[in-house]
Amino acid sequence: RSETVRQDILIHFKNEAAVQQAHMDMGTRKAKARMLKGWRKILSDVDDTLTSSGGSYPAGVDKRYNKKVVYPGVIGLYRELDLGTRCQDSDSFSNTGNLVFLSARPHLYKDISEKHNFAKFQRLREREGVNGRGGLHTTPSLLAGDLTSGREFMMTNDFEPLARKKF
Repeated sequence: RSETVRQDILIHFKNEAAVQQAHMDMGTRKAKARMLKGWRKILSDVDDTLTSSGGSYPAGVDKRYNKKVVYPGVIGLYRELDLGTRCQDSDSFSNTGNLVFLSARPHLYKDISEKHNFAKFQRLREREGVNGRGGLHTTPSLLAGDLTSGREFMMTNDFEPLARKKF
């Protein structure tokens, strides 16, 4: 929420990455176990990134595809980013991956907004494809927005509060 907190978080990321890189450089047991899994966090938006909004304001502006169409290749991209080149068999990978979606939609009473997104994610996991690569390889996490930024957007028609929340 402040530049100081942001810098603290970035320093934490840098320090943790240095520890992981040291393990990799030294070839420790921890590094060898880590090589069998993806060790990145993939952060992605939903609207106009995973699926097209069809230009449906305020969700997005992309009119190239119909609303709710999954962008070609994006599921494969998420899979490759998450699993990497060493873990190609999703059966050997746990159901919990490193894919996290960000949503400007606020958390509401009884997780109404989140349930909608998780139902979408489940449908995408169940999609058929060639060699079992049609659907999402994992159940992603979701970071929801809040009522304050949503209210500010609705009252002023300004995307800045939503952008600040995602940042």
